[in-house]
Amino acid sequence: MKWKGIAFDLDNTLFSHEKAFKQAIEECYLTYLGKHVLKKEHVPYQQFFPVFKQNSDSFWGKFEKKEVSGDEYRRLRFNESMKFLKLPYGDELADEFHAYYYNIIDEYSEPFTGLHELLSYIDKKGIPMAIITNGTTDTQYKKVEKIGANKWIPSGNIIVSEEVGYSKPAREIFRIAEKRLGLAAEEMLFIGDSWDHDVKGAIQAGWEVIYLNSREEVSCKDVHPYAEVKTMEECKREIMNMF
Repeated sequence: MKWKGIAFDLDNTLFSHEKAFKQAIEECYLTYLGKHVLKKEHVPYQQFFPVFKQNSDSFWGKFEKKEVSGDEYRRLRFNESMKFLKLPYGDELADEFHAYYYNIIDEYSEPFTGLHELLSYIDKKGIPMAIITNGTTDTQYKKVEKIGANKWIPSGNIIVSEEVGYSKPAREIFRIAEKRLGLAAEEMLFIGDSWDHDVKGAIQAGWEVIYLNSREEVSCKDVHPYAEVKTMEECKREIMNMF
């Protein structure tokens, strides 16, 4: 097999970030209401979450482009959400909200079924692995540890955008992975869930890709991954058939 190294995305590839995020944010929001908002002025979580998610997504580009820091990004999404809902806001409250979030998010992060078996199989084949993820350094390392992937993927092979200064789909972040594994682009396989960041990014960097379409999104066909799967179990079978 021509591939001598395999790298993974993290969120929604190795575990359901969407599910963990929604559950953890609900606990944070209910705690925030209990501490800072009179009961008669409470806004239901079902009304809050779509607003918060929209602001999380809309300001994410600013963080990726380094127009704002991680702290500024988090304050923006919190303050704009609470302002819209006419609830108490401010940088202090935003920091308190997110400090609590980072204390509990690990509790909600669970590996996809089949992940540990796949990582163990690849490891036994002697194939080095890496993780390439966009996000904040502390958070991403904690997620890797919580889902148990650090048993097979050493910290030196975990490449976080905030830490290295490049974000997917930039070629540079894939080059960093190649250098750390001591391999060339044509020897690398990437597995990820984002069409633009993972599939297009890796292919444009000269890698081949398995598209783990865990959220069953409609993909355009401007580039062609090696394979498309919907679950980690399917991905595991695909890899086992290769090696």
